[in-house]
Amino acid sequence: MKTIVSPEIQELANDSYCLVRQKAINNQPIALLHIADEYSFIAFGVETTIPDNVWVFDIGSVKTVRDFLRHNPPTPAEVESVIQVVEDEVMPLHKLIPSGCGLYTQDAGVMEVARQIVFTSHADGVVLERADMEQVFGRLAAIISGRPANQDILPATNTFAATLLILREVMHHLGFMNITIQE
Repeated sequence: MKTIVSPEIQELANDSYCLVRQKAINNQPIALLHIADEYSFIAFGVETTIPDNVWVFDIGSVKTVRDFLRHNPPTPAEVESVIQVVEDEVMPLHKLIPSGCGLYTQDAGVMEVARQIVFTSHADGVVLERADMEQVFGRLAAIISGRPANQDILPATNTFAATLLILREVMHHLGFMNITIQE
């Protein structure tokens, strides 16, 4: 996790956070997850137009594939390596995220995960429950463990797998029960 945020990432975090905050239907604290190609960030705030904090992680969908996922589908050992790295990146935030905080994103990659199951739409976006995301992860795990990939309709790209792994570890280790996807 990086404590120094580049001006470009700070601007993206501020702009994205402001858009999400404007569309959110309540005034609870929000955390905005953004999974980019080379990094990810979580921007957190309470009733403001700019986030109170931005945490940048040295993990991203393309970077994770390049650094860890050599096979398609990935091997169990490759997935375990990614899980460990993501855990190490996000766990320091565990005590910093307040209870009752809603998790949001605008990422197309997370929406692709949601499209793999039946999701609910609310006034402030599409809601992906953690249990449903875990179901998608279970399907990926079955393919990784040897089930023929053609027996499932999951996207066969490692960037999908990387996005799913990052999302799963963020939701699990930071205690989010769902994520709202705003398009």
